[in-house]
Amino acid sequence: MAKPVPLTGGDLAPKTRPPQAATRQRGAKPSADLVPLNFRMPPDFVRAFKQAALDRNLKLNELLKTCFHEFVKDSK
Repeated sequence: MAKPVPLTGGDLAPKTRPPQAATRQRGAKPSADLVPLNFRMPPDFVRAFKQAALDRNLKLNELLKTCFHEFVKDSK
């Protein structure tokens, strides 16, 4: 049986910093002013959408809002 190794606070600290988007505070609008938007998408799309937001340092709702504005602008 292996001997137990004592842990220190440094062992429990994350090795890398979380993405900036994950550490940002919510936007200027309070959550009470926001309305939930729920729908289901295929898992591969969800994974790609989340990765695209992470790559651009955006929150998911920020990426969706940007995409929607570009869509509306292009459809006029």
